[in-house]
Amino acid sequence: MTIGQRIAQKRKELGLSQEALGEALGVSRQSVYKWESGSALPEIEKLISMGRLFGVTIGWLLGVEEPVRPAAEEERAAPPEGGNDPGELTETQLKMVEEIVDRYLTARQPPKKRRWTRFIAAAAGIVLLAVLNSLRSDLRDMRNQYNSLQSSINSVTWSVDSQISGITNRVEEVLKNQNNLTASYGTEIVSADLAANTVTFTACAAPRTYTEGMTAVFVADDGNMVTEVPGELGAGQTFSAGLTSELTNEITISVVFVTGDVRETQLLDTHYGLYSDSLPDIDFDYMDAISAMMWKELNKAGELDWSDEYAAQRLNRSRKVVAADERIGRAEVKSIRIGLFRNQALLGWLEPCEKPDKFRSYDDGDYDFYRFPAVSVVPEVGDIFTVTAVVVDEYDREYIIKGLPYELDPEGRELTHSTTDNWVGMNSPEGWEY
Repeated sequence: MTIGQRIAQKRKELGLSQEALGEALGVSRQSVYKWESGSALPEIEKLISMGRLFGVTIGWLLGVEEPVRPAAEEERAAPPEGGNDPGELTETQLKMVEEIVDRYLTARQPPKKRRWTRFIAAAAGIVLLAVLNSLRSDLRDMRNQYNSLQSSINSVTWSVDSQISGITNRVEEVLKNQNNLTASYGTEIVSADLAANTVTFTACAAPRTYTEGMTAVFVADDGNMVTEVPGELGAGQTFSAGLTSELTNEITISVVFVTGDVRETQLLDTHYGLYSDSLPDIDFDYMDAISAMMWKELNKAGELDWSDEYAAQRLNRSRKVVAADERIGRAEVKSIRIGLFRNQALLGWLEPCEKPDKFRSYDDGDYDFYRFPAVSVVPEVGDIFTVTAVVVDEYDREYIIKGLPYELDPEGRELTHSTTDNWVGMNSPEGWEY
């Protein structure tokens, strides 16, 4: 087992979330995740704190495999008052130093037969700690120098990027003005009908060169259908019209100037994300199901078994949900179902439940709790497992909020974060089976 796996094992045994463990150690949830995933190592101070919290030795966390002893046995092993000098290493400490030094030297050079005495091992351990402290100081200085250099590089990069962006924008503006058919134009959202899933715009455009008898047609393309509305000629030789189209995430509005048999088209505006912004705002990102997914091991039958697994959904009742655009509005939630999926096919729905013992450190008022379905499956290489929410709003519009994806590790023994499928977030229900 790696250090990260040992930390995760003890955290789960205590029923702590990554966030709760981070709070206990004075670090962020992201730091705990990095330790458990093996992308970063905890500092020695944090190892000491975790050892105390978990009731294990640092040697056990580092992989020395020293067995964990009950507290009563530890008390029996402690020297009596007036016994050993507090500065003198105990038998247990000497043994631990000897094992850690032996592992360190083994990693530095080919193994060979050698016999260490306890006192030499203790001295070597003290020297090693002094060297590590010196290295830590040097690394801290190097890190500060690196951060300073990186800051300077970022500053220069930002300056260059800003200049390039400014030049690019000016070039695009010049080209646009040269090819622009309009002297002026504008589009504006008027309103939306979420029950009908439509949005209404007004659009206006004045041609750069107006000729007698010229007409105009305004076009709205929502990706599913094209709507055309004739423009009305008004003051200042400006054409205008109102357009209603399906509410989607990309709607383009154009104008077509018609002179005799000549039709000239000019793109006016593109509106992005209107559909998504109208859906309910859900804090599904706070779903804590990692303890039931990350490093879940296959049982003796070669199955992934989710019996007696739980998840917590963090609520944010104090957050005021506002519409991204008041002219469109935002729908309310009608229902939320949270499911366990394999390759986007439902394995079973999670059921609301009372707070489990493993989540005893969680505040009841901040979380809802769920129990996983009692399902077991034999996974195959390439299978993607997720905990995903299916949301239906008050207008019966349905969408998916996908959770973190997991797959078998290279050894095929347990789940880990997927390296082939890493997208999360809102998505169309198309392609999902439930």
